[in-house]
Amino acid sequence: MLHFFLLISAAALDEHEAALKQDSECTSAECTLSALQLLGTWKLNSAATTADLNADVAVDVDGDFSNSSSDFPLYGYHHWATTTMYGDAPRSACGGIDTHRLVQGTRYHNVASAQSMWRNCNGNGACWCGQAGGGSGTTGMGCLSCAKGRFLRSAYGQKGKALYSLAQEESEDESEDPFMSEEIIVVVGDLCPHPGNEDWCPNRAGLKNAYGSFNHLDFSHYPNSVPHSRSIPNKNFVFSRIDCPGDLKQRYYSMSHCR
Repeated sequence: MLHFFLLISAAALDEHEAALKQDSECTSAECTLSALQLLGTWKLNSAATTADLNADVAVDVDGDFSNSSSDFPLYGYHHWATTTMYGDAPRSACGGIDTHRLVQGTRYHNVASAQSMWRNCNGNGACWCGQAGGGSGTTGMGCLSCAKGRFLRSAYGQKGKALYSLAQEESEDESEDPFMSEEIIVVVGDLCPHPGNEDWCPNRAGLKNAYGSFNHLDFSHYPNSVPHSRSIPNKNFVFSRIDCPGDLKQRYYSMSHCR
């Protein structure tokens, strides 16, 4: 999956440019230019980008089922999303954090949420310290948004199959249990931009991805309970937003330039 990252420090802009060009996930000229343009904007508007992220993170209340797609089974949760897996980012869009270190040794799982779930992410996916956005069917989950949820046995959203193999027959699981995993807690530590991920991550709120979902979560790593017999399981995920646990908030703010 393609992700754009920024490296913020007190060094000169040419040093930032060199760092961005060396980033294996930000090699194109367009990516570097967008990142540097955003860096300048961030410096000029530091007061806005250091606002308390938690102030706008909505938390689901039991019984509030204003979900993103009422025709998809939620099994007691509030929302659902398609998923992919991309690995870890050493300098993520949430303040330059290392997503591996963010959750290392904890019970939490890092995800990159679709840019449509962020506020004011623009069409090019050049976002930094994005707060929770959403609306018009899309669930808002920006930097340091948390949720509890479970993987389902079903995959590829409402289509049920990969776009490149819709005609392929797949065996149906006869189990009555819809869940593939135990309940886990996820935290948004990165962005899944629309450019380069057009099938999965919509570019603005209110749009569905190619698999019929308003929401998409790109996991750094799936939990061990999700079988990895396929290289990309792409299981569906049902979730409810929660306030992030205190230990996770403390770790996040110790690593991130976002406030």
